[in-house]
Parts: sequence; C-alpha cells; structure tokens
Amino acid sequence: MPGFEARFEEEKTLALLAAPLSSRGRLYFDPPATLLRRVELPNPHAVLVRDHFVRISTPRDVAAPGPATTDAAGGWTVETIDLSHRDDVRPLVESMLWIFSGDLAQIESVYAIDYQVLRPGESGRWRLRLAPRDAPLSHLIRSVSISGRGHDADRLEVEESSGDRTTMRILDADTGRRFAPGEIERLFESARP
Repeated sequence: MPGFEARFEEEKTLALLAAPLSSRGRLYFDPPATLLRRVELPNPHAVLVRDHFVRISTPRDVAAPGPATTDAAGGWTVETIDLSHRDDVRPLVESMLWIFSGDLAQIESVYAIDYQVLRPGESGRWRLRLAPRDAPLSHLIRSVSISGRGHDADRLEVEESSGDRTTMRILDADTGRRFAPGEIERLFESARP
C-alpha cells in the first residue's frame, strides 16, 4: 500500500486498574518506516516513529522525565528516544513497522505465525496471531493478534507478558493514502491543540 490513515479506538486493560483505559485518535503510516499515532482523547499526545527514533509530544504538565525540548509557545514537551540505544523496546517498535509494511521475511524472523480463516469462510473474516520466537521481544509481549475482513484489518490486539492487554479497533481505514513531503511532520506538530 502507498500509505495508511485511519481512526482508532483503543482500550488498555491493566491488572492494576479496575476499569480499562480508553483513548481515541488517528494512525498514519508512510512506508517503509514512518508511523504516527495521535491520541486526541482523553489525553492528547503524539508518538512519531521515523529513522530509528521515537518522538513523543506531550503537554508539559504530563511529560515523561528525561531529555526533552519544550515548545514554550504551546506548552508541549517533545522527548526523543534513539532506538539504537534501546534494545529493550526497539524489537517491538521495529516489528510494528514490519507489520504495517507487510514485510513477511522480517515478521517471520521474530514471530511464529498462525493464520486462520474464521468460520463461516464466506464471511471473509480472518485472524493473524504472531507469537515472539525469542527474547527480548518475548519478555515484552506474548502475542500480537490482527483480525479483519478481506484485505482490511479492523482490530489489533497486543497481549503483554505481564498479562496486560491493548485492543485497538481500526476504523475508516484509507490504505491508499499518499503523503506529501513533510506532511507527517506537520501532522505530528498539529497534534498540539
């Protein structure tokens, strides 16, 4: 696909909380390796993955500790994480990029793949379950499950090794989205209201 844009609704179930955390926003993917996740509600923030770096933009009052730059005009903090120095999270971030880009060889190198056509077969429904083969990815997650109909994925679920689970519904997906030069950066910047 030339690119991807969709709305999402997400629930994160944590063992420590009585009720799941819910969020809504938009996803953007510009192949081969640029992914933007913009959360609009309830706590606006944006995560941009590009060129082995992760940039996280949060309101200054909720920013994570660590090296960051502050946009004084908007009161936002942008933290940059160099994945080349983060062996603990790099495999998960890279594997999500491989999933979005459909890089089967890379996916098979780190995951055992289980693909099922769901009954009734004529419904066109399917599920793809990915289980990490080795550490360090297996220390982070138990599985990634993607399901959909025909050529479209409509659900992504990540079960963490801790038992916590994140379920994302993908809505109004545009798999033919093309991005102009600099557009993803502008979308990342515009995540700040």
